[in-house]
Amino acid sequence: MGDCAPALPTGGSYETVATSAANDVMTAMVAGSSKGSPFNFKWNRINVAPFYINSWQQDYASNTVNLGWLESCGAYNCSTTQTPKQYCVVEVKRDVLTVSGQSTYSNTAKIQWMENRNLTYGVWGQSVINSTTGIPNPGPGTVYGNPQGAISLPPNPISQVKDAFGNFWIVTGYGTCGSTNPFLTNLNPVYPDINNPNTVATTVADGSVTWTAVNPSNQGFRINPQPAQTGPVWQIVPIGQAKVAKITSLGQYLEPIPDDYFTYFQNGFFAQCYRRSPDPKVRSKFKDEWAIFMKSLDESVDQSSREADDFGFVPSYNVMDTGWSYNPVNPAMPYGPWGW
Repeated sequence: MGDCAPALPTGGSYETVATSAANDVMTAMVAGSSKGSPFNFKWNRINVAPFYINSWQQDYASNTVNLGWLESCGAYNCSTTQTPKQYCVVEVKRDVLTVSGQSTYSNTAKIQWMENRNLTYGVWGQSVINSTTGIPNPGPGTVYGNPQGAISLPPNPISQVKDAFGNFWIVTGYGTCGSTNPFLTNLNPVYPDINNPNTVATTVADGSVTWTAVNPSNQGFRINPQPAQTGPVWQIVPIGQAKVAKITSLGQYLEPIPDDYFTYFQNGFFAQCYRRSPDPKVRSKFKDEWAIFMKSLDESVDQSSREADDFGFVPSYNVMDTGWSYNPVNPAMPYGPWGW
């Protein structure tokens, strides 16, 4: 492709030009379809690390580094011995309100993802009266019970705190807090990020409790309704789409794009090469070539959307029925009586 040649070998900087073009195409394919709306490609889907609910707590920070958006979510009742365990649908929402009770305005639980910096945290040693959340804070001798394997949710204080230096911490080891605040000095914690996902986060011992630092820019979650102090132990299991992969060199693979989607990527890459040509006549070809890529990208969406979805809005009662006379969501069933 002679027209593309001038766009690449430019005195040693061709790799920068090529990776820039490749990243534009990767973003177009993964972050949106040809019409600019997101499409949930199966090959870009990830299983987010599940987490347990905690007493009265709606926000849950984590060191998830690569979540782009949530597709779906469910909740398992882990405190029951029935087989199979009760499973309930948790609706994915863009924004979920903070509430002060276990009721909800809809008949299903809800979840949203947020950056950790925007979640609600406790303060080690702070009294309940001074707490903005009203949830008990950790302090001397406070006990954190492990919800895993418990027949009832332990009445724990809030499981995430912000220290005086602006660092965020979550409980990763259960036990009894020590007699003094473990965050009196700036510990300068390290934690994983999108470019260094394997970094081991800093941990702090607080008696027999272990606190782990979380990145303010990593992804956490907010759920509704607010869990009760005790009751069933629910495990939240989110499923999402990964962030757009970044191409930094011509030697890396096009992960997560699979081989059978290579042609779609190739069409976009050549179009971006035209866009970067120093020759105005060659550069003018970009518009037509990008339109060809847009058409092929639309076809790639169709290729991944050949099966019918198993979910949708289906009336469970006759349209002439009066429906529920009360909201069955309550502290004993915070995620409703519905299964899927």
